[in-house]
Amino acid sequence: MRFASRVSKVSPSVTLGLNARTLELKKQGRDIVSLGVGEPDIDTPDLICQAAHGAIDRRECRYTATAGTPELRQAICRYVKGVYGLDYTPDRVMASSGAKQVLFNSIMMAAGEGDEVIIPTPYWTSYPEMVHLAGATPVPVVTTVQDGLKLTPEKLKAAITPRTTALMLNSPSNPTGVTYTMDDLLSLAEVLKDKEIWILSDDIYCTLLFDGMNFASTASIPELRDRTVLINGVSKTFSMTGWRIGFAAGSKEAIGAMTRIQDHATSCPNSIAQKAAAVALHEGPALTAAWISDLERRRDRMRALAEAIPGVSVIPPTGAFYLFLDVSAHVGPGRRAGDTMQLCEGLLVEGGVSTIPGEAFGAPGFLRLSFAVTDHDIDEGMRRLERYLSA
Repeated sequence: MRFASRVSKVSPSVTLGLNARTLELKKQGRDIVSLGVGEPDIDTPDLICQAAHGAIDRRECRYTATAGTPELRQAICRYVKGVYGLDYTPDRVMASSGAKQVLFNSIMMAAGEGDEVIIPTPYWTSYPEMVHLAGATPVPVVTTVQDGLKLTPEKLKAAITPRTTALMLNSPSNPTGVTYTMDDLLSLAEVLKDKEIWILSDDIYCTLLFDGMNFASTASIPELRDRTVLINGVSKTFSMTGWRIGFAAGSKEAIGAMTRIQDHATSCPNSIAQKAAAVALHEGPALTAAWISDLERRRDRMRALAEAIPGVSVIPPTGAFYLFLDVSAHVGPGRRAGDTMQLCEGLLVEGGVSTIPGEAFGAPGFLRLSFAVTDHDIDEGMRRLERYLSA
């Protein structure tokens, strides 16, 4: 049977594939330290779970409005006000089945056949694939260590063509942990303000910040407010990765368009999870503040161990919970591995530690490690990494 042409344009998720491989090896009894998983290592707080239990007990299990319950949309508005300092009304927000679906909705809204979407590298692995599914063309823009792995105004300007309809921004970044400052965004705004380009702002890690970093958004820039779609969710801040609730905030027109797309895709998000998410957002990041605070200590612990490994350099993260290691000195002809895909496979099968290769993020020569793990796993994982690279 013939498949639609879009299928051939989409690659499998490297991150999900490696995570599945790690689980398979663990089931076989292999001792694997998992530094590849992109989720918190704490349980969902009890208060959130109790809200879900209450909804089940009350049999609140039916369809809701596509964009979410009034309670959840009000909670989204309060949360956005608290985190972003921006006012949105319920008709300018929507909930979806995870931030991933919000991203998909936003790309489907902003780009189609013949359009181009600018994506700074390194990028989250699904961005270009979603653009392909929309029938548009992803335009990767390579950032450099010298530029702090951030998109510069010069590179943005050079990438824009008459076909450009959207720019993907992710801050703090997965996989790098790099965070854009307001000065960074104002510089980009000088390029964007006279262009009809959507800014799809993936802010899922916006509460996970270190070194006194403040979160900044293009939605705070008046000229870009209505062209920015804020994309967020409860997965990372509240350790609710499996609950699958994400949300968007934007102009009434953008949210309306994204809601129409969702009407004919998944309809409404899970009603029980919506109840739990409303409680999480109402309580705010304070609910997991102790864990968030401890992430900075874990980052420092892993970073110190990584910097002690010969031939490894570290991109200092100021947000999220990832360390992005430059291991290019260990890959290539006559080295430990031909590329970082091979290096990750060797680390997993022979070294007993799972990582994610830079190829998954459009950045060969790098490894992504998560420090949202125990101190033991940080210490043992880095010991295994050093031993494998030194062999």
